[in-house]
Amino acid sequence: MTPSVEPADLGADRTIESLKCRSSRPPDYRLEAELLVLLASALAKQPEHVAQDLCDLLVDTDLAHTAGISILAGSDDRRRFREVALAGAWSRARGAPSLGVQSCHRAIMQDRPLLLQQPGLHCSEASGGAPVHEALLFPFHHSARPVGIIWLLSHDERRAFDSEDLRLMGSLSRFASAAYRMDAISREERQHSFAQAERQSMERQKVLVAELQHRVRNMLSIVRYVFSRTVETSADIEEASMHFKGRLDALARTQVIVAQSPSGLVDLEVMIRDELLSVGQGDGATLIIDGPPVQLDTVAAENIGLAIHELTMNAIKFGALRVPGATLDIRWSVNMDKRTRPILDLRWIETGVPIVPVVGQRDGFGKELIEKALPYRLGAETRLDIHGGGVRCFISTPIETRETAAAMEAPDA
Repeated sequence: MTPSVEPADLGADRTIESLKCRSSRPPDYRLEAELLVLLASALAKQPEHVAQDLCDLLVDTDLAHTAGISILAGSDDRRRFREVALAGAWSRARGAPSLGVQSCHRAIMQDRPLLLQQPGLHCSEASGGAPVHEALLFPFHHSARPVGIIWLLSHDERRAFDSEDLRLMGSLSRFASAAYRMDAISREERQHSFAQAERQSMERQKVLVAELQHRVRNMLSIVRYVFSRTVETSADIEEASMHFKGRLDALARTQVIVAQSPSGLVDLEVMIRDELLSVGQGDGATLIIDGPPVQLDTVAAENIGLAIHELTMNAIKFGALRVPGATLDIRWSVNMDKRTRPILDLRWIETGVPIVPVVGQRDGFGKELIEKALPYRLGAETRLDIHGGGVRCFISTPIETRETAAAMEAPDA
């Protein structure tokens, strides 16, 4: 008879602050980009397998000896965790060892990553268990609340977690959130009668898969474009890493807004303010942000968001956000063209800057993005002017109204 295996409740917390004090590996942005591309591709092809794919990649790249994902289930007074993916040493152990509720519960309640240690063996040698040297528990979220744990285990002292693991997991955890959403959709559909659920499931799946594939293909295209152009136009790997990280963070901020919006649309003002706040810039006498409510689809938001990021970085280094007394005026309006399409007219105007380099002159990315990529990707008309007082950028692009976007996403009756 196969011996039973009790879940492992790991030892006392080692705070993330103490982990940050350890010496850390340098950031590996190339590995991060490769993992993002692989997971995005998996999400487009087989979204139901993305949780297992994430765990397999964490083990295959030696980020963990064992990796698992546990999803929170049950009510607040009777919380339990359901394991949805497992890879590495524990996946080969007889008796299917798993992480215990107490360890996961601590990470969920504190809503922060936890570093834990196991004083002894997880389970007996007869059941094929493996000792735990360290465990890193990373909560992931859905609708701004923690819903599950990604856990990474080290089985010997040769693998000690550090700040680079925290950074990578912060970037990769959104794919666990996607797996949770797919799981929630599946459980909701099973509550309906078989005949009705089958019909609704097929129609809904077509819409979700089509939308998901469209979004993932677009994200893959942007990430590849950003990565290749950043590498090609940077002087060295350190400069490429710095620029790529900033641009990837800008894309991530847009995805957070998309995930938090029931409509899947992005509020233009929120996106602009988030970008400026990321560099410590808020409202003031020298910063004006004004325009009517505008909702952007993900394609427009990702591309316009990158343009705003490039303009912001240029203004921080050389322009109105660096020069005392200079002003930055960001305004937009929505007008109808001759075909009665809504057109977003966005302008970025800096004044009071004595000397203005060309946007992105060091790497060429920002200027190329605004003058070539936006017209190609969005059908936009753009103009980038360099004046004695500062940069002036004008973007005019067709946008979808909320009603149009909702109609496109709704399945046929």
